[in-house]
Amino acid sequence: MRRRGRYGTLPSRKVTQLNLVQLRTRMRSSASTPGTGSGSCGSHVLEDRAARAVRYLRVSLTDRCNYRCTYCMPDGHQEFGPRDQLLRLEEVVRVCGAFVRWGVERIRLTGGEPTLRRNLVGLVRELTALRGEHGPIEVVMTTNGQRLGDLASPLRAAGLHAVTVSLDSLDPDRFAAITRRGRVADVIAGIDAALACGFRGTKINTVAIRGFNGDELGATAAFAWERDLIPRFIEIMPMAGGELFVPGQLMASADVRAAIAVQVGGALEPVDGAPVGGIGPARYFRVTAGAWRGRVLGTIGAMTENFCGSCNRLRLSATGQLHGCLAHDDAGDLRAALREGGVERLEGTIRAVLGTKRDGHGFHLDGSGGPDKAMISIGG
Repeated sequence: MRRRGRYGTLPSRKVTQLNLVQLRTRMRSSASTPGTGSGSCGSHVLEDRAARAVRYLRVSLTDRCNYRCTYCMPDGHQEFGPRDQLLRLEEVVRVCGAFVRWGVERIRLTGGEPTLRRNLVGLVRELTALRGEHGPIEVVMTTNGQRLGDLASPLRAAGLHAVTVSLDSLDPDRFAAITRRGRVADVIAGIDAALACGFRGTKINTVAIRGFNGDELGATAAFAWERDLIPRFIEIMPMAGGELFVPGQLMASADVRAAIAVQVGGALEPVDGAPVGGIGPARYFRVTAGAWRGRVLGTIGAMTENFCGSCNRLRLSATGQLHGCLAHDDAGDLRAALREGGVERLEGTIRAVLGTKRDGHGFHLDGSGGPDKAMISIGG
């Protein structure tokens, strides 16, 4: 059952939490800056009911992809939304500008596959012109790398700060099997193009799957280190109602680290001090011995090393639905807020989503407890 509130349609069971949201206003004496809208002297910090500050917004630009990865898109999936339901690019900029004004420091462009969105380069140019309280924000992108060979240089020129490339296997046959249409050589060419045009801090994301790529995680790490990239290894999650979760395939982050230590010939120790990869959820480790001594890798263990307590993210779908959590389906409609109500309703809808942001996800190791939405619809 759903209930209509002042700021849109919300799950009725959560309406009582809205008064717990904190949208603190910190007044400062400064003129408005590019991308912040009116000349108001105030800035806002978004906090959820658990006092977790939102500093990171993930923005899906499309629900379409040129791959069909087995853990991301259900077999036979054809539920792409009509293109006219997508946020227009100027609306994406407007929403992001509001979030930057309210304390967001990093915007990550995702998909589907973000490089399929028309005028991506122009959008990046607009987003990198936004200024927060402490100056320019960080605009980054996650991609499968298929089109990066052509787009790396113009994206870099437009101001994109960094790219993260998905690479689940270096073996051409395995890669084709998991993507159901990709060529690993094209992805490697895209990675090398990104390096050639000056991207730094590039990351490689690998979904670790027991029985599929567990024997090549060390090789994937070495591939990244040879190029001064940061490899990261992600636990598979039970998205799409658990439809894509195969019992026995989950490779816990601790097991990933143990396997890599053996494969590269050096133990791993946690990296102390400032985060290597910025404000994301990865935990970073350094190789302590062997040929790769001193090199760093990350693991993202949503299933076995829960990081919900420090979650600083919201997720915006390509159709303008704002999700407080990857693992839950409820969302606030920012597209309707923008088109029907303006800034006041936009702010109210964001507050409502923060009011329903859970303390943690419901994932279980047997593959139950996940959301109905597939990963392709929200971009991770």
